[in-house]
Amino acid sequence: MPFHVTRYAAGVRFVLLGLAGWLFTFAVLRPTPAEQVKEYYNDHLARLHAALTHFQQHTYQAKASALQAEFAACRREYKHLEFAVEYYYPHAAGRLNGAALPETEPGEPGEVIPPSGFQVLEEVVFAAPDTRANRDLIHQEIDNLLFQVQQLERQAPHLVFSDAEVFDAVRLNLYRLAAKGVSGFDSPAARASLPEAAVTLQATREVVALFNVPAELTTQLRRCETAVGAPGQDFTSFDRARFFVRYFNPALAALHQAQQQRQIPFLTTRRAVRTAAASFFVADAFDPGFFAPADAAAPTPAVLALGEALFQEPVLSGRSGRSCASCHVPTQAYADGLRVNRSLLASAELERNTPTLLNAALQPDQFYDSRVHFLEDQVHAVVANKAEMGGQLSEASALLRLKGAYAKLFAQAFTSEREPITERNIRRAVAAYVRSLVRLNSRFDQFLRGDTTVLSNREILGFNLFMGKAQCGTCHYLPLFNGTVPPLYDKTESEVLGVPATADTLHPSLDADQGKFRLYGIAHQRHAFKTPTVRNAALTAPYMHNGAYQTLEQVLDFYNRGGGSGLGLTVPTQTLAEDKLGLTPAEQQAIIAFIKSLSDTPAAVY
Repeated sequence: MPFHVTRYAAGVRFVLLGLAGWLFTFAVLRPTPAEQVKEYYNDHLARLHAALTHFQQHTYQAKASALQAEFAACRREYKHLEFAVEYYYPHAAGRLNGAALPETEPGEPGEVIPPSGFQVLEEVVFAAPDTRANRDLIHQEIDNLLFQVQQLERQAPHLVFSDAEVFDAVRLNLYRLAAKGVSGFDSPAARASLPEAAVTLQATREVVALFNVPAELTTQLRRCETAVGAPGQDFTSFDRARFFVRYFNPALAALHQAQQQRQIPFLTTRRAVRTAAASFFVADAFDPGFFAPADAAAPTPAVLALGEALFQEPVLSGRSGRSCASCHVPTQAYADGLRVNRSLLASAELERNTPTLLNAALQPDQFYDSRVHFLEDQVHAVVANKAEMGGQLSEASALLRLKGAYAKLFAQAFTSEREPITERNIRRAVAAYVRSLVRLNSRFDQFLRGDTTVLSNREILGFNLFMGKAQCGTCHYLPLFNGTVPPLYDKTESEVLGVPATADTLHPSLDADQGKFRLYGIAHQRHAFKTPTVRNAALTAPYMHNGAYQTLEQVLDFYNRGGGSGLGLTVPTQTLAEDKLGLTPAEQQAIIAFIKSLSDTPAAVY
């Protein structure tokens, strides 16, 4: 081979080797998608810091409208970060954008945490900022926000994103948007829920695009952005039902599919909403076992059969002749239809209304005052309560041994135990049965899953009012419609509504029940009660913790008037806004029609 050809070939090899080396170096140096998400996070964290600093510098000089614009700019930056801050730093998220209400930690119920963050700031900025005192409050609250941002900046070098966590975080943030964002939960004064939702969707699109996802996903997210930002609509007129079915659910499905196609694993963490669920609207999205204790009985057919038998067994109450089913009647949606049931003590009545057990498993706290966490403990508390069942589970064990059928039922349920008829197993079996009473297949659920023929226009209007103008969805969170807080559903909220003792609106008086206050004596919990589910509410009258209202019409009228404060009662700790909602009679009837669509079919319930 001629020398010049050999030299040419060697040159080509040299170039190719150099090119390969350059490509290798580029591949090594190029950030991974997760690293690019970290850059995105750091960039918007710096922007939030700058926006807050600029806001604070203009606190005392700017006009009210300018302050509101500054506030909006800051929270838009936070919405770019929310998916990550809520995921990795939930405590900081609560201090940055939690509700403007005092809180207590579950582990330290006596310690009150004052509210802080954007929602506190919003109340001042959009109410009456033009006083020196309020300007001082604005400056101080921005200080609080800046402190949290600076803490996040200090921790940023140690924050490592993974592919699976990023997809998990953005999915949870989309749940947050659906359940809290478009309901107005975190924008009660500014009413900027829709433009902020557009930012959340934009941020989601920008983050997932870093993973080279299929175009279908980014297209669907862009369609969601367009839907919430469509001209001519406002918070009240926004058609949330149409948004969820036509835009939001397809985006969630595309996100789920993209994660599978990119072979990014779903986390194995156990949560209320299964991590691999395509959406929190699908039939099996929620895992009742998440809310159960570690030693809960597995819901085998044998355990459930035993639990159902014990649920109807008067022996649990000793000589009192009362069973669980005496008050939680299966044919009455596991309620009893009474204002309050009778007490076993003398001729007295029980203090509180009997709640439904349908979906009672999907909450981390039980009883109106949230005094126990697990259904197993609730079973024990009710059986041992002298006014409710007046029994002793230790005695019930001996009595059940005398009834031949139970020896076989317990042996089949707890096969590995030498003596299965125990107090512990009674609790576990009844709790497992109650945990099986999950019903999430109402006509409304079917509508969200794609069958748009099952709801009338009035029911759809009622849902939109429920989630919008009527503000019901800010406490009864989608899709469980109870007070269990999305998107993790690991905390139950209680509210002070100012419920009157009776339905008399001309001469109302505040109900004497102190509620959660009786547990720890915390002032802001006086008259506080757990937010119950609205599912199957059409089947479970009377309503409220004391059964004061016989009809849903009375309940809607109470809320429309602004709760107890709106009725003229003195309720200093009321968490329900006391402003009148301005719902017309037709709008109230539409909401009631929607609530009725949350009833499961008789075949599914019974």
